[in-house]
Amino acid sequence: MSERGKKRVVARKPVSIVLTVLVPGALALMGMSVIFGAGIVHNLADVLVFSLIMGESSFVIWLLAWHSKIRATPRSLFVDNFLVVHEIPWQHVKDIALGNGIVVVLDDGTAIGSLQFGGSVLGGITGYPTFRRPLRRLRQALATYKGNGEREAREKKTYVKFPWIAALAWFLLYAIPSFLQL
Repeated sequence: MSERGKKRVVARKPVSIVLTVLVPGALALMGMSVIFGAGIVHNLADVLVFSLIMGESSFVIWLLAWHSKIRATPRSLFVDNFLVVHEIPWQHVKDIALGNGIVVVLDDGTAIGSLQFGGSVLGGITGYPTFRRPLRRLRQALATYKGNGEREAREKKTYVKFPWIAALAWFLLYAIPSFLQL
């Protein structure tokens, strides 16, 4: 079966999915009421400053709540933490464990934590009940993809990935109505 035909697993917390919609949505509603109701946008500088502050605030929330995740593909496991991506070929993944949050344990003993599934005091007390399903799905991916027959020697990589298009989209969400209001 080709790599495209195999299933990809993406793990996010349900509360993060809700936050991705609610918080930027509330910011957008407040922003639009400011743009159209209060009339604080009077010139190009106001448009740019207002759009930059509101758009990039929404962008940061989006980065934390939606963009940060753990992805499993047939070739690699990706841990996206804000702007830093850990790309780990399956041959280097020893375990995906529940410690202080969900942690990817590598064959050299290194543990890579997830911003999306980080530890907390309350989670430590309750045993992280909301992490059980994503952990189970990620462990299934580990069992499925670890022995997928790939013999290509690949190294793990850590790099910065800035989603420029998303940053621009959040900026334009406020800039376009602001320009229309001028």
